[in-house]
Amino acid sequence: MQHTEPEYVDITPALQERLEKFRDERKGDSLGDVGTVVLYEDDDVKIWEMTLEPGEWSDLHHHECDYLLVVDSGDMVAGVMPKGGPMDFFVGKIPEQGNTVRVPKGGTEWAFNVGKKRYHEILIELKKS
Repeated sequence: MQHTEPEYVDITPALQERLEKFRDERKGDSLGDVGTVVLYEDDDVKIWEMTLEPGEWSDLHHHECDYLLVVDSGDMVAGVMPKGGPMDFFVGKIPEQGNTVRVPKGGTEWAFNVGKKRYHEILIELKKS
């Protein structure tokens, strides 16, 4: 997937209410994994896979390192941060051809599939970043 600048969706009042409800219902979640399954790991990288069906979400997770996300399917995915963080949430639109984006270390969030299609990505964790 060739990199393109991320495109963000305007958050409607109904979507904002859905995201706030999601966050409130999960406010006691412990930190978990950034992906669903580890595909490969060595001293430099850890490669994860994550699949989210519509309405599913990831564990609450913290990006300890920089990541490259190779997104090959989906239509919309939200990043939902715990209340009191530097931002509330965002909703990214997935290009039809997919995308590759860099995520800097430091963020804590749930990935929440708010779209109508299965979301799938490969996460490349850059352990020495």
